[in-house]
Amino acid sequence: MKRIPLRWKLAFLAGATVGLALALAGAVADWTLDRKLVQEADLEMISDAREMFLALKKQRSFSAGSLPESLEGEESSVWEVDRAGGAILYRAPFLRTSDWLSKDGFLDFALGKRTFRVLVKRQDGHRLVLARDTRHRKEILRKAEIAYLLSFPLALVIAVWGGWLVSGYALRPVRAIAAAAEKIGPHALQGRVEVPSEDPDLARLAQILNAMWERIEQAFLQEERLTADASHELRTPLTILRNQLEAALAESQGRQSSGEEVFLSLLEQVKRLTTITENLLFLSHAESGQLRLRIAPIAWSGMVAEVVEDARLLAIPGGLSVATSILPDQSVHGDGDLLMRLLWNLVDNAVKYNTPGGFIWITLLEDGPWNVLSVANTGPIIETEDQKDIFRRFYRTQSARGSHAKGSGLGLSLCREIVAAHGGEIRYDNPSEGWNRFTVWLPKGKAEKSAPPPAEKVADVPPSSASARA
Repeated sequence: MKRIPLRWKLAFLAGATVGLALALAGAVADWTLDRKLVQEADLEMISDAREMFLALKKQRSFSAGSLPESLEGEESSVWEVDRAGGAILYRAPFLRTSDWLSKDGFLDFALGKRTFRVLVKRQDGHRLVLARDTRHRKEILRKAEIAYLLSFPLALVIAVWGGWLVSGYALRPVRAIAAAAEKIGPHALQGRVEVPSEDPDLARLAQILNAMWERIEQAFLQEERLTADASHELRTPLTILRNQLEAALAESQGRQSSGEEVFLSLLEQVKRLTTITENLLFLSHAESGQLRLRIAPIAWSGMVAEVVEDARLLAIPGGLSVATSILPDQSVHGDGDLLMRLLWNLVDNAVKYNTPGGFIWITLLEDGPWNVLSVANTGPIIETEDQKDIFRRFYRTQSARGSHAKGSGLGLSLCREIVAAHGGEIRYDNPSEGWNRFTVWLPKGKAEKSAPPPAEKVADVPPSSASARA
């Protein structure tokens, strides 16, 4: 479900708030208008009663059953006129009894489908019952309600539109903070957001964000310095150890020495530590944005073919078959040493983490502005829970830890940084059962920001062992 932007949420909230306020105001206004109309009608009926009592006082003779002309001039209808002692001087034909009109005052009375406002009043020895139809009052209320209901949607639209405008103005500093924050990344942690002066809440938010980025920058710098310093400090004694071990081995050649195997083992471990140190230093420079590339046109097809020939030699001890499909005359702009390192890491992994008598399938295709290189090999596939971490430093999958292949868990991290430095992307997938595949997209021209490479046009792995040997 698509989420509603905050600006529209605020606009709808403003509309809902105004709508609720208008509904409450409309209900109160309707009740107030009704009360006002009732009060005005009551005052008019009291005035009519006063005039009628004056007329009754002047009237000397009064024949029962008919209403004198002097009492027919008012707006209120005369329902009944009584004389002291209970004698009925006049009663409207439709009024059969008036027992329910014993108390003085106002009341509402329904007669058929019509409702009347009735006044019972005694004065000067007479009892007068007046009534007034409420249709006129209800008509005024109905027209007012219709006018209000017709204007309600327009008021809501205006409220939502106004809320959208106001929220846009209110969120402008937040968008400015977000835009400034987007520019702050792993390679540009020195950036800060501007602290707005007109709003104390936003100013506090900006200050908190700046303080947070200050701490993150310090942590990144400390990690970078620690990694670089440790790599530099380790590289010197390791180089000395390696040189001394190689010299001792050279001197012991041709002579029986019980320490030769020890020297060979030490030299191997020193070489491994040297490689790890060099890789850590490279990753430190890459992640801190200090990696310097020597960009030049590279014959990419030729470089891949060269590594493939060496891969065939590495594959012989394990009885592996290497098949290729390399599109000729493909070139990229990049650092030749780093790209060679990328190829060697991918091919070395395909050889080391394979099955005896397995296969390696290397392809180089093109897809629009991209060169697409894939290195696939048979062997235990990388489990789904491991796939999100395989490019992390020092991470080794369960199958890699259980194999006899030696590794430090830095090879794929190096590959990711090399590809990213060249404006490309590397991905892992298992295209079929028992196959692992790493695919590298590199731009044909100079590395520029562009749309991410597509997932299509990657060569399928061989469907059978016979085709893999081809």
